[in-house]
Amino acid sequence: MIRLSIVALTLVLAAPLGAQTYAPVTEVQASTPGYFTFARPGERVVTVTTVGLLTATGRFAVGEGTTVTELLALAGGVPSAQASTAIVRVYREGGRAVESSVRELYRGNTPPVPLREGDVVEVVGLTTSAPGYYVHSSPDADPVVVTAAGAVTAPGRFVVDPGTTVADLLALAGGTRTGALDTAVETTTTVRLHRAGSVAFEASLSDTYARPTPALEPGDVVELETVNRRRSSFTWRDGLSLVTTGLAILIAVDRLQ
Repeated sequence: MIRLSIVALTLVLAAPLGAQTYAPVTEVQASTPGYFTFARPGERVVTVTTVGLLTATGRFAVGEGTTVTELLALAGGVPSAQASTAIVRVYREGGRAVESSVRELYRGNTPPVPLREGDVVEVVGLTTSAPGYYVHSSPDADPVVVTAAGAVTAPGRFVVDPGTTVADLLALAGGTRTGALDTAVETTTTVRLHRAGSVAFEASLSDTYARPTPALEPGDVVELETVNRRRSSFTWRDGLSLVTTGLAILIAVDRLQ
């Protein structure tokens, strides 16, 4: 009887050791920081990379057949503040294979896209995916990459839609970077469009906003130059003040006589 009890207990304890265990897909498994595994033992996997506006970015080993939408869920999803405007891009074999808004993917309005070995999945918002790099392009557009430099609030590289003008880019870059107003300082702001080694457009900031400006081309640089000049220490207002003071003194003297 004792022997049977020992054998039965041994079988109970040994059973879990031989069984295969599967991690639930809601559980992130990391062997090293930034490396995540979502695959059952013995399952064929593909290794992909996630970057940008995702809760978890890094290398993902996922089961073969996993789609882009499923990968976004495994990576923790897109922050809710960006979900309505974020764009997903899949880079494959040196080119861009897929581009769609997160909203369209979640709604199922685009065909499922199975991941392949080596894919890079990038999620970008309408502001920035990296410091100094700003994305303002629509999912279906062929974007233009330009640079805003100088006295703009947010200088850097901008990915914009075709047809974006010089004035549009200044607005996207936050306009001029101004400090406290000083009445003793006169500020002149000039806008220049540098294209292919020459200045293709130049105007004051007020003229730039008041008239149509050229559409941007790939590689363009829009520069905002601000020059501060201290006003003359003696102006006509100062002269008028001296004359008024002198007349007041003459009237006072004349009354005393």
